[in-house]
Amino acid sequence: MRLKHIRHVKQLAVLTVIFLWASGAWAVSKYRVLYSFQGGSDGADPSGGLTFDVAGNLYGATLAGGNQNTLCNTFSETGCGTVFKLTPGVGGWTKSLLYSFCSESNCADGDSPKGALVLDAAGALYGTTVYGGACPSYYYLCGAAFELAPDSKGGWQYTVLYAFQGGSDAINPNGGLIFDHSGNLYGTAGGFTRGCPCGTVFVLSPGSGKWTEQVLHNFCLGNCGDGADPATALVLGPGGDLYGATYYGGHFSWGCNGGCGVLFRLTGNSKGKWKENVLRTLAGADGANPVSALISDAQGNLYGTTISDGVFGQGTVFRLSPTSKGDWKYTVLHEFQTGRLGGGLFRSALVLDAKGNLYGTTWTGGTGNCNGNGCGLVYKLAPGAHDRWKYTDLYDFTGAADGGFPSSGLIIDKNGNLYGETQIGGDNENGVVYEVTP
Repeated sequence: MRLKHIRHVKQLAVLTVIFLWASGAWAVSKYRVLYSFQGGSDGADPSGGLTFDVAGNLYGATLAGGNQNTLCNTFSETGCGTVFKLTPGVGGWTKSLLYSFCSESNCADGDSPKGALVLDAAGALYGTTVYGGACPSYYYLCGAAFELAPDSKGGWQYTVLYAFQGGSDAINPNGGLIFDHSGNLYGTAGGFTRGCPCGTVFVLSPGSGKWTEQVLHNFCLGNCGDGADPATALVLGPGGDLYGATYYGGHFSWGCNGGCGVLFRLTGNSKGKWKENVLRTLAGADGANPVSALISDAQGNLYGTTISDGVFGQGTVFRLSPTSKGDWKYTVLHEFQTGRLGGGLFRSALVLDAKGNLYGTTWTGGTGNCNGNGCGLVYKLAPGAHDRWKYTDLYDFTGAADGGFPSSGLIIDKNGNLYGETQIGGDNENGVVYEVTP
């Protein structure tokens, strides 16, 4: 289902440099909007995340806007989505439209891109759409994986790598793709095997003139102790293992309808078979329902967020660390609360800086007022003595010209500046790309 726009009462003004209360102290962050989406053919609702190339250009996708095919106009979303490029310059950033989805009959090229794009060494972009594709079982609703490659004339060539079929292969890929060292692409999707939309992990492998798809794991085996509904991108470990999280499955407890979720690893063998190992079954008290991708550091630790439960019922930031005994240690680094302490929905994936600080966003929370709720915020967690982490609120969105509802994870440049997107706000209320300097 598409994420529905939540409109708001527009604020009168926004301060681009503000003082914020953070764990008993004040913090100063510099904030600026790099681009405000115009809606219509320009695109709207940027939501998948941003990607840098070696030249410092930013690439991303919008869930809506672009072609106004009626097949794409459900709920309050209009348009089929776009891929865009932002180029830095002396006078600011310049936006280029690279592709508008549903440019083919019945949206065979895809509809509604979601998940961060990934770049290869030649500068080609790869991603997924939740809907569209040539799908006989569910009309146009299955989704597709695509490549967008620069050509010799300065344009971009769009190619569907794989159209999901809606059966045992998967449906609705929504977390983006990652590469391995051999050029294979891995992702997560839904799936309807055994009569349940429990989800899959899949791989797309390049071949002579076409890509082939293979399902590596079907979730919800038995009583769903292995997890269900992997809604995020994967992480590739140094040995080629895949790490990820599922929103449901695992432990069924009060407050966790469908299970609290699991953290898992998939390991392949020489015969091309993959085996899942559940590293942590969430139980509610330690957090529940991870909805964002895991990240890893140089020591092999995994970091992630949950959106519910924990001490204050608002979710957690956690670390999963390998031990010398071969098992994994789970540690809660932060308990979210309300308002500026990060309470809110749909926390993004985290990003690490060179000093080991963690940064993330919450979709709601903060001091803004978007239909009676906070408009979201950007936060920082800094490691301290005895593994105590200090929380700092870096920026509270207002829902006005600065944007609102930060919808994707952050990325960081070599100078420590953070970049992200919001779904609403901006000059035309269609979302923005922004920069925060902590």
